[in-house]
Amino acid sequence: MRKWRVGSVSMGLSLILLGVLLFISQIKGMQMMEPLLVWWPIILIVLGIEIVVYLFLSKQENPIVKYDFLSIIFVGVIGTIGIGFTLLSSVGLVDEVQGVIGAEHRSMDLPVVEEKLTGDIKRVVLETNGVTCKIEGTNANELHLFGVYRATVHPKADPIISEAKDYVFMKVVGDTMYLTLKEPADQAGPFSTYITMEPTIIVPSSIQLEVRGQHNQVALYPGSLENNWIVDGASNVSVHVSEKSNILLSAVSNNELENGNIAWDKIDTTKRGGIDEVYEESTTENLYKGTKKLGEGTYKLSIFNSELVTVNLVEKM
Repeated sequence: MRKWRVGSVSMGLSLILLGVLLFISQIKGMQMMEPLLVWWPIILIVLGIEIVVYLFLSKQENPIVKYDFLSIIFVGVIGTIGIGFTLLSSVGLVDEVQGVIGAEHRSMDLPVVEEKLTGDIKRVVLETNGVTCKIEGTNANELHLFGVYRATVHPKADPIISEAKDYVFMKVVGDTMYLTLKEPADQAGPFSTYITMEPTIIVPSSIQLEVRGQHNQVALYPGSLENNWIVDGASNVSVHVSEKSNILLSAVSNNELENGNIAWDKIDTTKRGGIDEVYEESTTENLYKGTKKLGEGTYKLSIFNSELVTVNLVEKM
Protein backbone atom coordinates (compact mmCIF):
# COMPACT_ATOMS: atom_id res chain seq x y z
CA MET A 1 0.00 0.00 0.00
CA ARG A 2 1.28 3.46 -0.90
CA LYS A 3 1.94 5.93 1.84
CA TRP A 4 0.41 9.37 1.68
CA ARG A 5 3.01 12.08 1.99
CA VAL A 6 1.83 15.61 2.70
CA GLY A 7 2.61 17.94 -0.21
CA SER A 8 1.84 15.62 -3.09
CA VAL A 9 -1.81 16.64 -3.34
CA SER A 10 -0.91 20.34 -2.94
CA MET A 11 1.61 20.19 -5.75
CA GLY A 12 -0.82 18.32 -7.99
CA LEU A 13 -3.65 20.77 -7.44
CA SER A 14 -1.25 23.71 -7.86
CA LEU A 15 -0.11 22.41 -11.24
CA ILE A 16 -3.72 21.81 -12.32
CA LEU A 17 -4.81 25.34 -11.32
CA LEU A 18 -1.75 26.92 -12.91
CA GLY A 19 -2.32 24.98 -16.13
CA VAL A 20 -5.99 26.00 -16.25
CA LEU A 21 -5.09 29.67 -15.75
CA LEU A 22 -2.45 29.56 -18.48
CA PHE A 23 -4.83 27.78 -20.85
CA ILE A 24 -7.62 30.33 -20.28
CA SER A 25 -5.21 33.23 -20.66
CA GLN A 26 -4.08 31.93 -24.06
CA ILE A 27 -7.65 31.50 -25.31
CA LYS A 28 -9.14 34.69 -23.89
CA GLY A 29 -6.07 36.85 -24.32
CA MET A 30 -6.06 37.70 -20.61
CA GLN A 31 -3.13 39.21 -18.75
CA MET A 32 -1.77 36.71 -16.23
CA MET A 33 -0.42 39.12 -13.64
CA GLU A 34 -3.66 39.81 -11.79
CA PRO A 35 -4.95 36.16 -11.77
CA LEU A 36 -1.58 35.00 -10.45
CA LEU A 37 -1.63 37.55 -7.65
CA VAL A 38 -5.06 36.27 -6.62
CA TRP A 39 -4.37 32.56 -7.20
CA TRP A 40 -1.13 31.86 -5.33
CA PRO A 41 -2.56 31.99 -1.73
CA ILE A 42 -4.76 28.99 -2.65
CA ILE A 43 -1.58 26.87 -2.63
CA LEU A 44 -1.04 27.59 1.06
CA ILE A 45 -4.71 26.92 1.82
CA VAL A 46 -4.59 23.56 0.02
CA LEU A 47 -1.36 22.62 1.81
CA GLY A 48 -2.89 23.50 5.19
CA ILE A 49 -6.05 21.51 4.44
CA GLU A 50 -3.93 18.56 3.36
CA ILE A 51 -2.02 18.54 6.68
CA VAL A 52 -5.29 18.76 8.69
CA VAL A 53 -6.91 15.96 6.68
CA TYR A 54 -3.79 13.80 7.07
CA LEU A 55 -3.81 14.22 10.84
CA PHE A 56 -7.57 13.63 11.04
CA LEU A 57 -7.45 10.42 9.00
CA SER A 58 -4.33 9.07 10.64
CA LYS A 59 -5.10 6.09 12.90
CA GLN A 60 -1.95 6.51 14.94
CA GLU A 61 -2.27 7.67 18.54
CA ASN A 62 0.58 10.14 18.05
CA PRO A 63 0.57 10.71 14.28
CA ILE A 64 3.80 11.81 12.63
CA VAL A 65 3.40 13.96 9.54
CA LYS A 66 5.40 12.65 6.61
CA TYR A 67 6.21 15.17 3.91
CA ASP A 68 6.97 14.92 0.23
CA PHE A 69 9.92 17.30 0.39
CA LEU A 70 10.14 17.82 -3.38
CA SER A 71 6.51 18.88 -3.46
CA ILE A 72 6.94 21.06 -0.36
CA ILE A 73 9.91 22.81 -2.02
CA PHE A 74 7.82 23.36 -5.15
CA VAL A 75 4.93 24.81 -3.15
CA GLY A 76 7.35 26.92 -1.10
CA VAL A 77 8.98 28.40 -4.20
CA ILE A 78 5.61 29.37 -5.68
CA GLY A 79 4.49 30.77 -2.33
CA THR A 80 7.68 32.82 -1.98
CA ILE A 81 7.28 34.20 -5.50
CA GLY A 82 3.65 35.01 -4.76
CA ILE A 83 4.52 36.84 -1.54
CA GLY A 84 7.21 38.77 -3.42
CA PHE A 85 4.76 39.82 -6.15
CA THR A 86 2.22 40.84 -3.53
CA LEU A 87 4.77 43.05 -1.76
CA LEU A 88 5.86 44.62 -5.05
CA SER A 89 2.23 45.15 -6.04
CA SER A 90 1.50 46.89 -2.72
CA VAL A 91 4.11 49.58 -3.53
CA GLY A 92 2.96 49.87 -7.15
CA LEU A 93 6.09 48.36 -8.70
CA VAL A 94 4.21 45.57 -10.50
CA ASP A 95 2.00 48.12 -12.26
CA GLU A 96 5.09 50.07 -13.29
CA VAL A 97 6.71 46.96 -14.77
CA GLN A 98 3.51 46.05 -16.62
CA GLY A 99 3.32 49.57 -18.04
CA VAL A 100 6.93 49.55 -19.24
CA ILE A 101 6.79 46.09 -20.82
CA GLY A 102 3.80 46.88 -23.05
CA ALA A 103 4.35 50.62 -23.41
CA GLU A 104 4.51 52.44 -26.70
CA HIS A 105 5.27 56.00 -27.74
CA ARG A 106 2.05 57.57 -28.98
CA SER A 107 0.75 60.95 -30.14
CA MET A 108 -2.64 61.88 -28.71
CA ASP A 109 -4.98 64.83 -29.07
CA LEU A 110 -5.24 67.47 -26.39
CA PRO A 111 -8.79 68.18 -25.21
CA VAL A 112 -10.16 71.12 -27.19
CA VAL A 113 -10.96 74.40 -25.44
CA GLU A 114 -13.37 76.88 -27.05
CA GLU A 115 -14.29 80.14 -25.34
CA LYS A 116 -16.26 83.09 -26.69
CA LEU A 117 -14.79 86.28 -25.29
CA THR A 118 -17.18 88.96 -24.12
CA GLY A 119 -16.60 92.62 -24.78
CA ASP A 120 -15.48 93.06 -21.16
CA ILE A 121 -12.22 91.18 -21.81
CA LYS A 122 -9.56 93.53 -23.15
CA ARG A 123 -6.38 91.56 -22.44
CA VAL A 124 -5.14 87.96 -22.44
CA VAL A 125 -2.12 86.90 -20.37
CA LEU A 126 -0.59 83.55 -21.32
CA GLU A 127 1.79 81.80 -18.90
CA THR A 128 3.59 79.17 -20.98
CA ASN A 129 5.62 77.57 -18.14
CA GLY A 130 8.22 76.03 -20.43
CA VAL A 131 5.70 74.51 -22.87
CA THR A 132 6.45 74.78 -26.59
CA CYS A 133 3.45 76.44 -28.19
CA LYS A 134 2.08 78.14 -31.30
CA ILE A 135 0.04 81.33 -31.05
CA GLU A 136 -2.13 82.55 -33.90
CA GLY A 137 -4.32 85.59 -34.34
CA THR A 138 -7.89 85.38 -35.59
CA ASN A 139 -10.57 87.84 -36.64
CA ALA A 140 -13.19 86.02 -34.56
CA ASN A 141 -13.73 87.07 -30.95
CA GLU A 142 -13.02 83.54 -29.73
CA LEU A 143 -10.27 81.74 -27.87
CA HIS A 144 -9.28 78.21 -28.90
CA LEU A 145 -6.75 75.72 -27.52
CA PHE A 146 -5.94 72.40 -29.16
CA GLY A 147 -2.96 70.34 -30.27
CA VAL A 148 -1.20 67.08 -29.52
CA TYR A 149 0.94 65.56 -26.82
CA ARG A 150 3.36 62.66 -27.02
CA ALA A 151 3.87 60.17 -24.22
CA THR A 152 5.02 56.64 -23.46
CA VAL A 153 1.87 54.80 -22.38
CA HIS A 154 0.48 51.29 -22.17
CA PRO A 155 -2.04 50.56 -24.98
CA LYS A 156 -4.82 49.82 -22.46
CA ALA A 157 -4.02 52.68 -20.10
CA ASP A 158 -6.27 55.72 -19.73
CA PRO A 159 -5.11 58.92 -21.50
CA ILE A 160 -2.71 60.97 -19.39
CA ILE A 161 -4.48 64.19 -20.45
CA SER A 162 -8.22 63.52 -20.65
CA GLU A 163 -9.69 66.91 -19.74
CA ALA A 164 -8.81 70.51 -20.53
CA LYS A 165 -8.06 71.20 -16.86
CA ASP A 166 -5.26 68.63 -17.05
CA TYR A 167 -3.13 70.95 -19.19
CA VAL A 168 -4.51 74.48 -18.86
CA PHE A 169 -5.90 76.70 -16.10
CA MET A 170 -8.19 79.61 -17.03
CA LYS A 171 -9.39 82.49 -14.90
CA VAL A 172 -10.90 85.90 -15.64
CA VAL A 173 -9.98 88.80 -13.37
CA GLY A 174 -11.52 92.14 -14.26
CA ASP A 175 -10.90 92.79 -17.96
CA THR A 176 -8.07 90.21 -18.21
CA MET A 177 -8.23 86.51 -18.99
CA TYR A 178 -5.32 84.50 -17.56
CA LEU A 179 -4.27 81.24 -19.21
CA THR A 180 -1.68 79.05 -17.53
CA LEU A 181 -0.31 76.03 -19.39
CA LYS A 182 0.56 73.12 -17.11
CA GLU A 183 3.88 71.55 -17.98
CA PRO A 184 3.46 67.73 -18.07
CA ALA A 185 5.12 65.92 -15.17
CA ASP A 186 7.83 63.38 -16.07
CA GLN A 187 8.21 60.27 -13.97
CA ALA A 188 11.77 59.76 -12.72
CA GLY A 189 13.51 56.54 -11.70
CA PRO A 190 14.13 53.22 -13.46
CA PHE A 191 10.74 53.40 -15.18
CA SER A 192 10.98 57.03 -16.25
CA THR A 193 8.61 58.48 -18.81
CA TYR A 194 8.84 61.59 -20.95
CA ILE A 195 5.82 63.65 -21.99
CA THR A 196 5.88 66.52 -24.48
CA MET A 197 3.02 68.86 -25.27
CA GLU A 198 2.58 71.21 -28.24
CA PRO A 199 -0.62 73.24 -27.92
CA THR A 200 -1.87 75.79 -30.42
CA ILE A 201 -3.57 78.87 -28.97
CA ILE A 202 -5.87 80.96 -31.15
CA VAL A 203 -6.30 84.52 -29.82
CA PRO A 204 -8.34 87.40 -31.28
CA SER A 205 -6.02 89.81 -33.08
CA SER A 206 -8.02 92.70 -31.65
CA ILE A 207 -7.15 91.84 -28.01
CA GLN A 208 -3.95 92.80 -26.24
CA LEU A 209 -1.80 89.72 -25.62
CA GLU A 210 1.04 89.22 -23.14
CA VAL A 211 3.01 85.98 -23.42
CA ARG A 212 5.19 85.13 -20.43
CA GLY A 213 7.75 82.54 -21.42
CA GLN A 214 10.04 80.37 -19.35
CA HIS A 215 13.03 79.42 -21.52
CA ASN A 216 10.77 77.71 -24.06
CA GLN A 217 9.93 77.96 -27.76
CA VAL A 218 7.12 80.18 -28.98
CA ALA A 219 5.93 80.51 -32.59
CA LEU A 220 3.83 83.58 -33.43
CA TYR A 221 1.41 83.92 -36.34
CA PRO A 222 -0.27 87.26 -35.54
CA GLY A 223 -2.16 87.62 -38.84
CA SER A 224 -3.88 90.98 -39.22
CA LEU A 225 -2.82 92.33 -35.84
CA GLU A 226 -5.12 94.99 -34.39
CA ASN A 227 -3.63 95.42 -30.91
CA ASN A 228 -0.29 95.23 -29.11
CA TRP A 229 1.36 91.86 -28.42
CA ILE A 230 4.28 91.22 -26.06
CA VAL A 231 6.48 88.12 -25.64
CA ASP A 232 8.77 88.15 -22.62
CA GLY A 233 11.15 85.41 -21.42
CA ALA A 234 10.84 82.81 -24.19
CA SER A 235 14.29 81.60 -25.21
CA ASN A 236 13.43 80.88 -28.85
CA VAL A 237 10.83 83.02 -30.63
CA SER A 238 9.85 82.66 -34.27
CA VAL A 239 7.58 85.25 -35.89
CA HIS A 240 5.73 84.83 -39.17
CA VAL A 241 4.32 88.08 -40.58
CA SER A 242 3.09 89.45 -43.89
CA GLU A 243 4.38 92.53 -45.67
CA LYS A 244 0.77 93.76 -45.63
CA SER A 245 0.79 93.75 -41.83
CA ASN A 246 0.40 96.98 -39.87
CA ILE A 247 3.02 96.20 -37.23
CA LEU A 248 5.97 97.87 -35.55
CA LEU A 249 8.15 94.88 -34.69
CA SER A 250 10.87 95.21 -32.04
CA ALA A 251 13.08 92.50 -30.58
CA VAL A 252 15.80 92.30 -27.94
CA SER A 253 17.97 89.19 -28.13
CA ASN A 254 21.23 87.86 -26.73
CA ASN A 255 22.20 86.71 -30.23
CA GLU A 256 22.44 88.51 -33.53
CA LEU A 257 19.17 89.12 -35.36
CA GLU A 258 20.26 87.51 -38.61
CA ASN A 259 17.88 84.58 -38.66
CA GLY A 260 14.93 84.43 -41.00
CA ASN A 261 14.40 86.34 -44.24
CA ILE A 262 13.51 89.77 -42.87
CA ALA A 263 15.66 92.87 -43.42
CA TRP A 264 15.56 94.86 -40.18
CA ASP A 265 15.23 98.63 -40.47
CA LYS A 266 17.66 99.15 -37.60
CA ILE A 267 19.79 97.02 -35.28
CA ASP A 268 21.58 98.46 -32.25
CA THR A 269 24.12 96.63 -30.12
CA THR A 270 24.53 97.38 -26.43
CA LYS A 271 26.23 95.65 -23.51
CA ARG A 272 24.62 94.39 -20.35
CA GLY A 273 26.52 93.64 -17.17
CA GLY A 274 25.87 90.78 -14.75
CA ILE A 275 27.36 88.40 -12.17
CA ASP A 276 28.49 84.87 -12.99
CA GLU A 277 26.87 82.75 -10.27
CA VAL A 278 29.51 79.99 -10.57
CA TYR A 279 32.69 82.06 -10.48
CA GLU A 280 31.13 85.10 -8.79
CA GLU A 281 32.71 87.39 -11.32
CA SER A 282 31.24 90.31 -13.20
CA THR A 283 30.42 89.60 -16.83
CA THR A 284 29.16 91.52 -19.84
CA GLU A 285 27.13 90.33 -22.78
CA ASN A 286 25.93 91.85 -26.01
CA LEU A 287 22.30 92.73 -26.53
CA TYR A 288 20.93 93.14 -30.05
CA LYS A 289 17.94 95.44 -30.45
CA GLY A 290 16.17 95.39 -33.80
CA THR A 291 13.15 97.25 -35.20
CA LYS A 292 11.10 96.63 -38.32
CA LYS A 293 8.14 98.68 -39.52
CA LEU A 294 5.51 96.96 -41.59
CA GLY A 295 2.79 99.10 -43.12
CA GLU A 296 1.98 102.09 -40.93
CA GLY A 297 3.39 100.33 -37.84
CA THR A 298 0.27 101.13 -35.84
CA TYR A 299 0.37 98.07 -33.56
CA LYS A 300 3.40 96.92 -31.61
CA LEU A 301 4.77 93.39 -31.50
CA SER A 302 7.55 93.42 -28.90
CA ILE A 303 9.90 90.59 -27.91
CA PHE A 304 12.11 90.80 -24.80
CA ASN A 305 14.65 88.62 -22.97
CA SER A 306 15.09 86.01 -25.72
CA GLU A 307 18.11 83.97 -26.73
CA LEU A 308 17.12 83.65 -30.37
CA VAL A 309 14.61 85.58 -32.48
CA THR A 310 13.69 84.49 -36.01
CA VAL A 311 11.40 86.60 -38.21
CA ASN A 312 10.10 85.46 -41.57
CA LEU A 313 8.02 87.36 -44.09
CA VAL A 314 5.39 85.21 -45.73
CA GLU A 315 3.41 85.97 -48.86
CA LYS A 316 -0.01 85.41 -47.33
CA MET A 317 -1.25 85.24 -43.74
